[in-house]
Order: sequence, then C-alpha cells, then structure tokens
Amino acid sequence: MAGRRRRGGSDGGGYGDGAGSGAGPNLSDGSREGMARNRRVILGLMYGYYEEALDALPLELMPALATRLLDAGVCFGFADPVTNIIANTLRFVADEPGDPARGERPEFDGARKGKKSEVLSKIVAGDVPSPPEARTVAERSLEGLITFLTSYYRYLPTWDALRYLRLSMADLLVAVRLIEVDRCLRRKDRFHIHSHAAKTALKCAALSARLPDVDSAFLIGLAAPLSHLTRTLPAQNSGRRRCRCRLSIQDVTRLSRLLQKPLDLKNLNNPMNHAAMRCRQYDMKVQPTLMPSIRGILLDRIHAVYLRAISRIPMEDFRSRYHHGLLKAGYCYGPFNPMFNIIINTVWYDTMFPAPESYELDMICTQIFIRIESQSLDGLTDMLVARVSGLSEHDAMVYLLKSNLDLTQAIQMAGQNGYDTRSWDVTAYKAAAHASSHPELEAYLWFAMELLPTVQSAVMELLTHTLSSSHILHLSELLSSSRSYPYNSLQPTDELTQDALEMVSSYKSNFFSQQNFVRKKVEATLQNYDQTKGLYELRFICTVNECVGKKSFRDLKYPYSHVNFWVSAKDGTNLTLFFAQVSNDDEDKLHDQSFCLPVSSLLTNARCCYCDFEGTRILHPIESYCGGAIDFKKMALGRHTIHNEQIISHGKLIACQGGILGEDYIYFDPARDSKFIQALNKAAWAAKLNWGDEIRRIKGSEKKRKLKESDEVKGKSIRQMEACT
Repeated sequence: MAGRRRRGGSDGGGYGDGAGSGAGPNLSDGSREGMARNRRVILGLMYGYYEEALDALPLELMPALATRLLDAGVCFGFADPVTNIIANTLRFVADEPGDPARGERPEFDGARKGKKSEVLSKIVAGDVPSPPEARTVAERSLEGLITFLTSYYRYLPTWDALRYLRLSMADLLVAVRLIEVDRCLRRKDRFHIHSHAAKTALKCAALSARLPDVDSAFLIGLAAPLSHLTRTLPAQNSGRRRCRCRLSIQDVTRLSRLLQKPLDLKNLNNPMNHAAMRCRQYDMKVQPTLMPSIRGILLDRIHAVYLRAISRIPMEDFRSRYHHGLLKAGYCYGPFNPMFNIIINTVWYDTMFPAPESYELDMICTQIFIRIESQSLDGLTDMLVARVSGLSEHDAMVYLLKSNLDLTQAIQMAGQNGYDTRSWDVTAYKAAAHASSHPELEAYLWFAMELLPTVQSAVMELLTHTLSSSHILHLSELLSSSRSYPYNSLQPTDELTQDALEMVSSYKSNFFSQQNFVRKKVEATLQNYDQTKGLYELRFICTVNECVGKKSFRDLKYPYSHVNFWVSAKDGTNLTLFFAQVSNDDEDKLHDQSFCLPVSSLLTNARCCYCDFEGTRILHPIESYCGGAIDFKKMALGRHTIHNEQIISHGKLIACQGGILGEDYIYFDPARDSKFIQALNKAAWAAKLNWGDEIRRIKGSEKKRKLKESDEVKGKSIRQMEACT
C-alpha cells in the first residue's frame, strides 16, 4: 500500500508530494488521459485513508467490521476522509445481543482472520476502472464525491470536479471550500450543510456510491457527532502519515449508537470551520477558475440584477413601453451600478428609438432576455479590459466576481494589485458597445460621453427614490436633452417580401397566443395558491421554459413549463417574485402537478436539470418540482435522459448565442433592421422553396457552366492553332 501511495504522489497527488501545491501535470487537463491521471492520484490518496481507518478499527475483536467497511465505508461526509470512513462503517453496526459485528462472517475469510492486508486487497482497484457493479469501496467513494460536487454546483464538469478533489486530497468539505474561494462566493451564497441543496447532493452521492439502505437523514447526521468522533479518534502526525488511536469495542458501540441519533442543527458546530482548518494544513495554490464556469456564475448574478431592474420600473410603464428598450439596449454597463445602468440605458434607448409599433406585453421573450444578459456580460468584461491596461479577459471576469459586477470597485481592485487603470474615455465605452452588439453604437457613445456626464448627479438623485411613472417621465426628459446626438431619420433600405411579411404576421400571432396561454395557466395556479386570502395579482411574466419533464427522446411533447413572474398586492405595491410549474396540456389533465410558490432569494441554489439544460436561469423554490431532487437522483444512478455534461454544454450554447434570433420579429423596425430583413427574406424563400425544382435548377446551372467552360477551352485551342499557322 505504501507503494501505491508513492506512485500516486509521483503524479503530484500523494502525501505531501504536490497534492496541495498543484505541482506536477496540469490539473485542469480535461482530456481522457488527464482525467484518468487525476482519478489514479485521488484513489492513491484514498488507499492511505483506508489503511488509517483499518488501523483504528478493532478488526480482530469485531471481524465483521471489515465487511461493513467494504459495503458502506465511503470516505465522503462532513468530517475528514478517515473519520468519514469510520463513521459510515459504524453507522451500520448494531449493538444488540448476537450482533453479527461481534462474530464472524463466513463469507469473508479476511475479516475472520483479522488480516488488514486482505481487506486492503479488496479496496485497491486496478488501473482500468471497474464496471459499476464491481467497483471497490474506494471507487464508489470517488463516484460519490464527484456526484456530490456536480449535483450541488452549476457549471462544474466532471473533470473540473476531479481537479478540486485532487487539490483537496479527496476531502469533500475542503473541495467545497476551494470552490467557494475560487468562485468568489459571498457569505450568503456559501455552502450550508442543512440546506435542501446539500441534502439532495448527499443523497445523490450516496446513490451513485451504491450505499446499502441509503438514507440522507443518516448521512446528514454525520455532522452531528463530529466533535465526539474527533475526540475519540485523535490523530497525530507521524512522518508522512497520521496515526489514530485504536477504537475499543466500547468505543464502537457508543459511536454506533450516537450515529443513529437525529441531527440537532441548532446546536451543530459548522463543519466548514474544521474544513478551513484542514485547508491550512496544505499550501494550496488553486489554479484559476475555468472561464466557462466564471461566465455562468456571472450570468446568474446579472440575471438577478435584471429581475431587480424590472421590478424597479413601474409595471404599467414596463408592460406598455419599456420592455422594448430593455431587450434592445438595456445593458448593465455604464458609470453607475449595474441595476441603475440597466434602467438608464433602457429609458434612453426607448426614448430616442421608440418601437415602430407599440403594444402591451404580459410576458417578456425569454430567448431575447437570455441574449441581452449575455451581451451585457460581454460589454462589461470588455469595458473593464479597456479600462485596465494588460488585464486578461479571465482576470477581468474574476474582478467582476469579486466586486459583484461593480465596475468601479473592480477597477480599484485591479489598481491595488498593480495594474495601470486608465480614466474613463471613449475607448472603454466603444469596446463595451462593440462587444455587446449595441444597435446604435455611435449614438450611444455620444450619450455616454457627452450627455450623461452633464445630468449624472440629477439622474443619480432620481434613481435613489422609489420610481413612479412621473419619475420615469422625468428621467426620460433628462436623458433626451437638447444636447443629445443629432439623430437622422432613416428610411428602409430593404423591404420584406410578401412571404416574409406573412411569416412575421404568423410569428407574432403565435407569440401572443403563447403569451395568453402561459398567462392563463399562471393566473390559475396563483388563484389556487391565493384562493383563501386573495392578496396577490399577476404583474409580469419574466422567464418561461416550456421544455420541462420529457421522459425520453421519443416523447413529442414536454408536459410542463417552468415560469418566473412578478406579483404584487392588490394595491400594486410590494412586488414578489414567484415560481410556477404549469401544465402544457390545453385540457390541464396534469393540473394536480401545477403549482406556484414565492421564491425566497434571487440567487437561490435550488437546481432544475431541465432549466439548467435550457439556460433559462429560472429561480426555483426548495420544494419538490419536476427537474429537481428526484431527477438529480435519477442522474446519479445513470437513469435519466440527460447527464451533467449535457446540461453544461447545452446551457452554455444557449447562454452564449448572439446575432439575429427568430424572436426579433417582436421588435422589428423596418428602418433599422436591414440585417433582419435580409435574414427573414432568405428564411421565407427557403421555407417556400420546392427543393426538387431547386435541385434541378442547380443541376441545370452546373451543366450550363460545364458547357460554357468546354466551349471556352475549344475556342482557346482553335485560336492557338490559328496563331501557329
């Protein structure tokens, strides 16, 4: 076994041989070879932990403990890995007369003989990963650790989870602590063992590790006797290994009983404090967070800012007018905080470039909403890179995380770290507008550099109040001063074909039909929730995911939609964000599964595999819903139609989309959207095209081209012959 640990350490992951420092190969290597290498290193560490645990257990007096360990002695829990192994083993040990743990198990000779080497031989895995049904307890422990991290955290692929587990030396809560530091999580967003998300992740870990008699209540209870276990199992450093006191039969019986008691969360010492102490035992130089993960976290925060900005604008004004300005150019970058920037940019754009056709909406277009959030992040990042000389895109995102999207604070942080920070100039605004594909770049530069500084104090004073319709009108007047950009009235340069016009009309009709359907469903669930009190009134639907709950790829329709929407008291005050799960069936046959609940936080960590997959960032309550805990448990068992890697890749694809969307027809402006006209004309032509005729036309054109080339070659040959004669 010592050889096993040394071989793991040579890769940069053994006891003191680089596991904590990140020495050796690139831990961020996501290749198949890199993942296999990290798995080997982590398993090598685990073999040492199991050797320590076996040294502490009285196998010669209670030989069946070995069988219990091989069945259930996984190394994940809320203590250090060795303590977790012992605790998970003892949790399955009975203390009644005739307890099999006190006797011998004839099916396991190694336990009867009390030979630790034979037990270890059944823990050590080969170089080739075993199939699920034949995995050793160490391999199952690793699967549980990976599943816990990927179930709890968004945007964490398996190979990145392996990186954190290797850096943390396979210590679950140390890995959690590293992720918290790496992702710059604020105190209120940090890991809590009593949270619904933590319990779900533990249950998923237990399922993937194929534990017998899986019960999350017992697993969560591992934190309760932590102080008792650490007092009973003191560890002393002895060279490269830590020696633990040997348990007696009385210790095993007492700890087994203690592990059966329910957890008292009120009197629980935070295990993360112990994890922080274990972190300090290693010189952990965590490699930079991967950009896709940072981007996902930033988009989560930007989405929360947009929801707050929508709630600050009077709903009557937003529904009738400013939904247009927000989705066209309501970016979160500028001289103020992100929420104020969204409101200012929204009101300015809608004032100067009003929609050609005004109509009242009850529901925002989700796909355009996703795009404006992504474009906002691109603009915010490029603005920071332009302001700070020598700053990389990755580091810019890290500063935005640390400053919680506050650009001024991010610039100050960079300056304190030795970067050259420039003053505000047109270069920064131009970089942001270009990166975000601003529809009126030159006009925005004039607004940001010439007009806004002259009214900045008045605008700031106005935004500090609760905004009313009169405040918004005053803001619009301030942002459309006579010193504004000399806008030119435009005439359409292209026209929609008749087929394209019919397509736009059909699209609009479909959108309003969908809006009416969703509104009806949401109002029904809200009425059912509020039927005895009558307190709430639907104000606006923010985000919709219609693709929830499909059980297999053969299904043609998703049964549910998930929705976020704002409601208010009957007098129009006290906006509250709600979540609803509604049936997609017209006849509402699944009405018993439709419900709505308020969302407790704009940054809740309750996950939904379907909404994560679609990149919609819908905020969910902690109560049960389709796509929640039950679905993640199926994923842990490999019985779901999607898995974690698919969720990350598809969600990233949706969140990073740019350019023209089909939904842009909602805000189509013939004078300004020439690219959209060209794209729609082409799409309408392709939709109506008879492909058989087109193929014959292409073949005919190709035949004519070849004949023409042949004639040209013949003509050239004749001219050459005539020249020779």
